[in-house]
Amino acid sequence: MPNRYAAPLSKARRYPEYPSSSPYRIYRFSTQMADHTTPQTYGAAANLGVTVAYSEGDEEIINATEKRLGTPSEPLSSNTSEEMDNINTNSPVAKKKKNRYGV
Repeated sequence: MPNRYAAPLSKARRYPEYPSSSPYRIYRFSTQMADHTTPQTYGAAANLGVTVAYSEGDEEIINATEKRLGTPSEPLSSNTSEEMDNINTNSPVAKKKKNRYGV
């Protein structure tokens, strides 16, 4: 990857031993990066796998894979993006004001 493409990516690395044509090798590498020895019993995931469908296409793929493998899942959130109650939804930036010329 030419530097002009990689430079904006913070701490980017390339692995010549794992070509994109070998997804299984990339998968094995990524699972080794995960910490499976420290139990995470807190939070919504609680040390379990989580998927997030960002589009209807993603959701179709996830649902088809669950069906094919007979894997049940539990919903963690609704189908909409919702802010938490303690999130400030009012902008701290001042509203635009018109001057005496209406601009």
